[in-house]
Amino acid sequence: MIANFLNTLLGLWLAYAAIFPDTLGKGHDGIVLIAAIGTVMLALWARRTDASTWQSTTTIVAGVFLVFLEMANQLMHVSDVLMFWGIFWAGLISATLSLWAALYRPSQVAAHAD
Repeated sequence: MIANFLNTLLGLWLAYAAIFPDTLGKGHDGIVLIAAIGTVMLALWARRTDASTWQSTTTIVAGVFLVFLEMANQLMHVSDVLMFWGIFWAGLISATLSLWAALYRPSQVAAHAD
């Protein structure tokens, strides 16, 4: 649950970094790459306590996509538009689904009714 809340904050920060890239300075790409790796690691940690694992799986996929996108951007220049939308959507997807996973706890009565 804590990992999901941390991933929510990290996802919101990624969306912020996509919208305002100049506020991060020259090391923007490296910081976003570290944040993408952190997103994957936090989602793997959160997966152990999630009631349903599809949220963390989707967050892992978004994080891995962002890692590959950032590595491609560091090796060869990737379009600024693609970088904006890639960082923005990966951040929003991870933030939304991590918050959902943190707050979604099915009741024990419903689990025993089946």
